[in-house]
Amino acid sequence: MEMKTLFFPGWPLPADPVLGFGVILCLAIALGELAHRFRLPRISAYVATGVILSFFRTAPQLAPLLSPARAVFELAFALILFELGQRLDLGWLRRNPWLLACSLAESLLAFLAVGALMLWLKQPVILAVMIAAIAASSGPAVVLGICRDTEARGQLTDRLQLLTALSISYSFVVLGIAYAWQHGQSSAPLMQMLLHPLYLIAGSILLGSLTAGAVLRLLTLIRPGSFSQTLATIGLIIASVALAKMLNLSVVLSALTAGVLSRSLDRKRQLQAMDYGLLSRLALIVVFVATGTLLDVQQFAGAFWPAVGLLVVRASAKTIGVLLFARPSGLPLRKASLLSVSLLPMSGAALLWVERTASLWPEIGAQLAAVVLTALLIMECLAPPLLQWALHRANETGDTA
Repeated sequence: MEMKTLFFPGWPLPADPVLGFGVILCLAIALGELAHRFRLPRISAYVATGVILSFFRTAPQLAPLLSPARAVFELAFALILFELGQRLDLGWLRRNPWLLACSLAESLLAFLAVGALMLWLKQPVILAVMIAAIAASSGPAVVLGICRDTEARGQLTDRLQLLTALSISYSFVVLGIAYAWQHGQSSAPLMQMLLHPLYLIAGSILLGSLTAGAVLRLLTLIRPGSFSQTLATIGLIIASVALAKMLNLSVVLSALTAGVLSRSLDRKRQLQAMDYGLLSRLALIVVFVATGTLLDVQQFAGAFWPAVGLLVVRASAKTIGVLLFARPSGLPLRKASLLSVSLLPMSGAALLWVERTASLWPEIGAQLAAVVLTALLIMECLAPPLLQWALHRANETGDTA
């Protein structure tokens, strides 16, 4: 008599996104530890994991991972931006206004240099502006990841984090203006042309402000230093990301604003310096693996030289901007040169900006992705070891690096 085994699973086994995520995470961690043994940044190994996965992007087993991966990436990046914002002291800018001048100079010169290069390469004006705006910002994920791994502390490290956060804010404002311009070019009503960037910028700042207020109000009920502070803050960040998506606002600007204001408005010092520990490291792994999966061999080959040109003029412009205001802001020229190297990482927010642009104007989004994401991937491979070297040369790293 034949026995039916209904309790056994079917074959082949159905793909499970959670299993795929776990395997990828273990692979990234293993490669990261291997890289660390050779005194290379773990972040480089995380990007390499993503590059390996990019060659299997069409595999049916990976398809179920794409949608959850996008959501996890946004949450992870928001957590990184909040942590960066929380580390900033806006009072420092009031005490030393030359820091703001340095920040404006390095970002503005990078924007102008990259924009000029794109125009010379005969890119449309709107595309040149968008590429230049994204290229002007530095990468918070690389900065925080390397600073944490090397236990970096000091004058260069503090300035690096400050300039990185400010550069992201500038880029977002310029992109908002560029969106308004593109609405005008596409014969959109004048009201839409004016309201869209205003809604993006003001709405995102307002959402970040409300998140910061909610964090501080909630923390009045929690004992300072308790792990519940961290858990409650993470819960509010997740809610903020969800609201930003629902309201078509910027996850980048709202998370950064929430982090900055949660510190500057905390006059009672309820909010202790957050240490997200393993969760923060998980966020970094997700961000860099996601960056590595951007590799598209055909697109990469076609945009390689324009992307290299972008990175060269960007690095030159940021170096000039930093050196111009080094001495007035109280930074020795030696450390200023190391700071210019430290600012080389490009922002992973490019992924979110490219996605938003493609949702509004698919053709422009595709052109934007070709150059920007190729440059981002190149710099994600080169920048971590360069930043680690710069921090070592500045004598700001701990013994465990």
